[in-house]
Amino acid sequence: MNHPELRQHPTSLAAQWSCRNATASPRQRQFWMRLALGMALALPMSAMAQTDGAAYPSKPVKLIVSYAAGNVTDSLARVVADKLAEKWGQGVLVENRPGQGGSLGAQLGAKSPADGYTLLFSAMAAMAINPHVYKNVGYDVQKDFIPIVNIAYPISVLVASPGLKINNLPDLIAYSKANPTALNYGTAGNGTVPHLNMESLKGRTGLVAQHVPYKAAGAVMTDVIGGRLQLQQEAISVVMPQIKAGNLTPIAAGNTKRIAQLPDLPTLSELVPGYVPVVPWLGIFAPAGTPKSIVNKVYQDVTSVVQMPEVQQRLQSIGLIMAGESTEEFAKLITFDYERLGKLVKELGLKVD
Repeated sequence: MNHPELRQHPTSLAAQWSCRNATASPRQRQFWMRLALGMALALPMSAMAQTDGAAYPSKPVKLIVSYAAGNVTDSLARVVADKLAEKWGQGVLVENRPGQGGSLGAQLGAKSPADGYTLLFSAMAAMAINPHVYKNVGYDVQKDFIPIVNIAYPISVLVASPGLKINNLPDLIAYSKANPTALNYGTAGNGTVPHLNMESLKGRTGLVAQHVPYKAAGAVMTDVIGGRLQLQQEAISVVMPQIKAGNLTPIAAGNTKRIAQLPDLPTLSELVPGYVPVVPWLGIFAPAGTPKSIVNKVYQDVTSVVQMPEVQQRLQSIGLIMAGESTEEFAKLITFDYERLGKLVKELGLKVD
């Protein structure tokens, strides 16, 4: 419609035609009032389409990362954020909110507006472990989030201090049984993935080693290199440079498949029948109530980004394996891990008030 009066705001039209009541026929007045009402009702729907449709995003998007800068989770988040910003033509702003093993950032993500402009980049611990370990994390994993996309799995390695002069799991187990107070392993805290994995390994093999919780994985590695600790399970991106330098001795790969960087190193699953490692994942979530069209768009665009050759090279360089599940598969994985790890936490008696 090209009539100049029809391009005006509907309330202006109503006002103008109400002033013309004296000259307009009843039929004309009825027509123009219906037109103004219809245009007024269409405005909220048009605004909703801007939020819920192809126009997303029409402004910068905030990506809450629930871990500190420099962490593997943060490194991956920044790679994805940069590529999404290029694709969307809008800034994707990474905001690091570490604390309580990732739960602080998750809590903030859960309380954010469900409009797609605040997303959460989280590791598995905040969603599947912490709710069982901490008395109150401030969110309900099943009710407060929409899982969008699982991006990658970190690759981990069990390493030992070179001073032990042990380079395989059977010898390590035998040594620990002969020297039951000799081995200590460090992690970045109670209830972390390395903690759960090491305790599961002890239960399966009879390995004797005492847990020493630290505040950061970097400090653990420093003490393993220095011989103050003997063992650590950590991401390959963190320990590989020290393995190459001869400062750490690899014992076994922590994932279910062998590692490309250390192809001759057996996995713990190969060495220990029935052992199923806790393999963390790194994914993106939206607050519950976020429109389905926005969830779909984020999923499609993130999937497209992580398939770029340069992004895949970057993932490999920081020790990550691309995941590739659908949104529905990711949701099922979260439920599986939440239930499985809840049982494991209970068996181990892990609880932080």
